[in-house]
Amino acid sequence: MLIKPKHIAVAAVIAAVIAFAMTQKDTKWQEKFPARSMPASKTEEPATSNSTDERLPDEETESLEEEESIDESSEVEESTDEQSKDEMEQQPEESKEQASAKQTGEWNLLLVNSENTIDQTFKPELADVQNGYQMDKRAAEYAKRMIKDAKAQGVDLLVCSGYRSYESQNRNFNNYAANLQQAGYSKDEAVKETSRLIAYPGSSEHQTGLALDIVTPTYQGLNDGYAETDAAKWLYNNAADYGFILRYPKDKEDITKISFEPWHYRYVGEEAAREIMDQEICLEEYLSE
Repeated sequence: MLIKPKHIAVAAVIAAVIAFAMTQKDTKWQEKFPARSMPASKTEEPATSNSTDERLPDEETESLEEEESIDESSEVEESTDEQSKDEMEQQPEESKEQASAKQTGEWNLLLVNSENTIDQTFKPELADVQNGYQMDKRAAEYAKRMIKDAKAQGVDLLVCSGYRSYESQNRNFNNYAANLQQAGYSKDEAVKETSRLIAYPGSSEHQTGLALDIVTPTYQGLNDGYAETDAAKWLYNNAADYGFILRYPKDKEDITKISFEPWHYRYVGEEAAREIMDQEICLEEYLSE
């Protein structure tokens, strides 16, 4: 059989079309099922010399755990926003009026708590206090004088937290709640427990720039044990002379909604501070008189 040139040309075209189609098919397959990349490695403790389990973590399990962690953090943030919104909507009329009154009152008596929140853009003019920590510049000088006088009396006061932005508070809250979820708490339980220990974003005194967390070099744990240190005792007995109060007393948790924090001191001015500390009341009680 004689093969004509035109037949050869047609066959070449058909072959080219088939080859192109196969190429496109392969490309689509690769797009649908891309090559799987290795997940980012997690921070692990170094293996000890007597360790016998040298297996690497399962790739699929590790990837799923990372995705669940991201989802949990996202869910906690959504839950926090929803719960905060619900609480504000359910806020009694008296509390709303009180919140409005406090916003227009004296700057040093600004009340911020779960029922009296401040805008996320709120930021006072700041000044350094110690170790890079800052607070409202109108209160900073009193704090520095308090630290200096304590030092002269043999007590070392160490500031471990001052002004915190809304974003920082939000990040702290969500991270703590996410950790609780990973420990076995439900989403609602994690948010509830976290709110007992960390103020909701927008309801933290640290955003006002009027609060400091103060410990001592030899005891930097933020727990009840700090109350037994010389630093905590000195603060309790002398802070009012500089305009500061113990903001969250042990027997006022039902009012403040915050657990006892012997390290958390708030500037309110000397007159108010002496009255609050002498009467052993909290700021909420003082402002409701």
